[in-house]
Amino acid sequence: MKIHFINVGKGNCSIIDFPSGHLTIIDIDDSRFTEENELTCPIEYIKDHFNGKNIFRFILTHPDMDHMSGLHELNSKINITNFWDTENDKSISIKEIKKSPFYSENDWKTYQMLSESKENPKALKILRNESKDFWNKDNITVLSPSKELIELSNNAAETDSNKYNHLSYVLRIDYAGIKVLFGGDATIEVWDNILEKCGKEALKADIFLAPHHGSKNNVNEDVFKHIAPDYVIVSVDQGVKYDYDYYSKFAKENVLSTKYYGNIVLTINNDGKYEINVEKRR
Repeated sequence: MKIHFINVGKGNCSIIDFPSGHLTIIDIDDSRFTEENELTCPIEYIKDHFNGKNIFRFILTHPDMDHMSGLHELNSKINITNFWDTENDKSISIKEIKKSPFYSENDWKTYQMLSESKENPKALKILRNESKDFWNKDNITVLSPSKELIELSNNAAETDSNKYNHLSYVLRIDYAGIKVLFGGDATIEVWDNILEKCGKEALKADIFLAPHHGSKNNVNEDVFKHIAPDYVIVSVDQGVKYDYDYYSKFAKENVLSTKYYGNIVLTINNDGKYEINVEKRR
């Protein structure tokens, strides 16, 4: 199995090539890509590396623009079979979107359309402990959101910057004994809830994609000590600081950020051994 952590800058995009053939994309952001900078266009990357393959599932961890920019073009160029979304009431005015030089109203409109789609793709809003199990073939465990975290988000004020981060997907993928944990933009409240409801073993991971682009304010030490990863991956842009010291304190091997190492590819072999290759050296 191969997992590609794409160098998209401030946002996030991870591509998982499952042995089942179920190509999976977690988030997308092409908002800062230009021909001149060192960032990777995720759509071109998908076309170059997985030419002709459909996307079996696209997972939007939560409805922030730096996790969905490029969605309109992606949907128009590559067939998506399933679209994972969260139950949320977020709204953004076109006027607000136009204030940013990076974001497009077409992406927001496409998201709204896909979120309600019944087929091609089929919109799925999955909670922890969902009784349906059609994603179990790929050994995906949904640790968040849950009904109570959705309620936490719904009750948060619109001025609360974490309102929609409270419902972010947190996913663990297990393959050949190796565990990879995707943190989305999950908040401290989310991690505390996972520890309380799922237990410390559910958090254990060999590779950890840090939440919220490496901010230490999104995962506390009591939770992090149970994750105890070999490597932490951070998706972050040039000029944006992340807390290397905090994450390196818990990573057994190293902290690898896309801004220093470019695209990062994790390969997990059938025997449980894995290797990490980076595009460039710091």
